[in-house]
Amino acid sequence: MASTQMSPSSSPSSASLERGQLGLFGVIMPGLAQVAPAFNLFFTTGVMVALAGASAPLIFLISMVGMIATASSLAQFSGVYPSAGSFITYITRSIGTRVATAIGIITILGYIIAFGGIYIFVGSYIVQNVFGNAHVWGLTGIVTIVYGALVVAPVVVGLKFGVRITVALYVFEVALLLVLSITILVKGGNSGLSATPFKWPSGAAKDVLVAFSLAVLAFGGFEAAAPLAEETRNPRRTVPLAVVGAVVVSGIIYVLGSYALVTAFGVGHTGTLAGDANPFYTAAKAFLPFVAPLITWIFLSSVTSSYVAANTQTSRVIFAGGRGGLWPRALGSIMPRFRTPAVAAIAFVAPSIAIGVISLAFTDPGTAVGLLSTWGILGLIIMYLMANLALIVEYVKLRRHGIHKNVWLWVVTPIIGIAVLAIPIWGDLRPGQPSPLNTLPWLTIGLVVVGILYALFLGWLRPEALRNAPALLEGEESLETDPLPVGQ
Repeated sequence: MASTQMSPSSSPSSASLERGQLGLFGVIMPGLAQVAPAFNLFFTTGVMVALAGASAPLIFLISMVGMIATASSLAQFSGVYPSAGSFITYITRSIGTRVATAIGIITILGYIIAFGGIYIFVGSYIVQNVFGNAHVWGLTGIVTIVYGALVVAPVVVGLKFGVRITVALYVFEVALLLVLSITILVKGGNSGLSATPFKWPSGAAKDVLVAFSLAVLAFGGFEAAAPLAEETRNPRRTVPLAVVGAVVVSGIIYVLGSYALVTAFGVGHTGTLAGDANPFYTAAKAFLPFVAPLITWIFLSSVTSSYVAANTQTSRVIFAGGRGGLWPRALGSIMPRFRTPAVAAIAFVAPSIAIGVISLAFTDPGTAVGLLSTWGILGLIIMYLMANLALIVEYVKLRRHGIHKNVWLWVVTPIIGIAVLAIPIWGDLRPGQPSPLNTLPWLTIGLVVVGILYALFLGWLRPEALRNAPALLEGEESLETDPLPVGQ
């Protein structure tokens, strides 16, 4: 890596975000919201029960512990290099700009693809459950576009406004989910409380692994706090707490919610639960009837808060890459009125909506969300893997310069994180899946190739961008106390 040191203000394309806007509560909320616990519980628990029986709560619990390892890796990095660039900055400082650029492209494209599938799923869901109509191509497409504009607006208007929207929606989602879960447990469910959901499942090993894969993926988005570091008070302390806290809080909600759902049906009736298209509605109708009509709105609240949080954090990552010259510099600009990376936010949302709407010309919403969300989330998993690996590399570099870090947190924990992430990779790319999921291995290879080719092309066309990016990516807060000057 070249030793050229640049200030973020030395480039005409660079811009600074407004510092010190968020405290711990404000910075943890986007991570909590992006995980979208109600959305994942509604659409994942039944599938997990079909695969592993009543043991879904145990699987969520173990997966939470496993994902804390990856959260810890990102937390260690954010404590040293607090930056809007998040993982791009971390990987750049440890492994190099070319690798970070490739991972950045893979991850951002992955997010765009995954959210494209979910956009069209939400559009179809609104048409069916709010308007009472079956999927209609034109109507679903229009609803999807309008919805996409609504969820990007808070991100453009301002960080605090977007966080307030996220908090309001998340509180509504989680409050009703917890009230329902606690009510079911207090009433003893269908046949009383049982320890069976916390016993190792007796099903086929392959099915149990797929259930673990779904549980691990349910934590995706926990890292949303990291790109907000430049806008957070005391980011070296606050952001690491928020990153790990998002996993812990979400995990507790998953364990409690899945245990309540299994209890509502009874541990001896898992087949009925697995076969129910809307098990939380069934449970609410039986144990807390006033919540049943709100299930649709809990889902929409969950997915909307997740979108606002995702748009908030991803726009910062795109902004930082534009500021660093890794992609078009216009993406690194700040809207003067609101002090937000509005161009980056729109550049993230618009392609997602387009992919979702265009997919309707080739398949139905259910198939589109299954393929696009699974394909896209693999880009996120690749980033998590590289962040774990990068922390180990950074540990070695810091040690060479006489800076000693905790070997358990900087070496052992990321190795555990890598091992846990191998489960969803196998789950999504396993052989024998039906069409179109059987194309995922090739689609994932294609995503990786695009990232690599982009990095190589950038290095050939604009080598100065790779030389200058490390300093530009970090931002002022990180540069002020950087333990290793750029180039070392």
